Amino acid sequence: MLTLAGHTGTGRSVAYSPDGRLLASGAEDGTVRLWDPVRGEQLRLWANQSDSVEAVAFGVGGSLLFAGRADGELVALNPADPRPRWKHPAHPQGVRSILPHPDGQRVITAGWDREVCTWAVRRPERTRLVEPFDEPVSAAALAPDGRTLAVALNAGYKVFLIDPDAGRMHNRLMSDEGVVFSLAFSPDGSLLAAGDTAGRVALWARADLTRPHFLEGHAGAVYGLGFTPEGRRLVSTGQDRTARVWDVPTGRLVQPYQWHRSWATCLAVAPDGLTVATAGDDHVVALWDLPE
Repeated sequence: MLTLAGHTGTGRSVAYSPDGRLLASGAEDGTVRLWDPVRGEQLRLWANQSDSVEAVAFGVGGSLLFAGRADGELVALNPADPRPRWKHPAHPQGVRSILPHPDGQRVITAGWDREVCTWAVRRPERTRLVEPFDEPVSAAALAPDGRTLAVALNAGYKVFLIDPDAGRMHNRLMSDEGVVFSLAFSPDGSLLAAGDTAGRVALWARADLTRPHFLEGHAGAVYGLGFTPEGRRLVSTGQDRTARVWDVPTGRLVQPYQWHRSWATCLAVAPDGLTVATAGDDHVVALWDLPE
């Protein structure tokens, strides 16, 4: 396990570049940090972003890094340049999620203002994707083919599936308890994982959305989810300070880990599927190897 120290606030988001050579982290200290995940070295620091950087995501190809701030701005950064490429007001109450579209031309954002929007990568113009929701967005995920957007709301167990090209909702997933705070699609798009405040991870099969399969074991909210590239493993992390590795076909818990001294708030699986980055309330970014 490798520890990356530098943040002075809770980690809010981590993301690998598409080639896995860079790792970005955003935190409540108002900074975005760029790391070499092999050497554990900090390569660049973008400071004074706002009170908190809530989301980070690399664009397709890795030439741009997007950061979403608590003050509502969306910022486009060049990993090789200390100056922002552009920044633009996005969501007045804060950016919750940033989802680069696989076509490389668009980025989808979701915010606490109940809005989901799409942006042209080259020119920061906000376009509303669907009508505002009744509650703030608590999590969002985009299917690998870009054809389905999943959006969870911060009240009750509600997940909406949206066609981002048509701007049309075509399914709503609901369960008995909890609020969903993390979402992830499997690499082939056949499964949607949802982590909730009841400590469960629901696996919704796209072929049959009537009954999810639950993975249970976390003691508290599940804040981070990520599939390995081949889709066989799912990693979850959350309020109980643990990271858990699950075997997707069987639903079996492969291994629990406790790398953090406080809540683990987010995670990212490396593109090669060999390592995971987690960040937490202890201000630490941890890099660790997945079990074979």
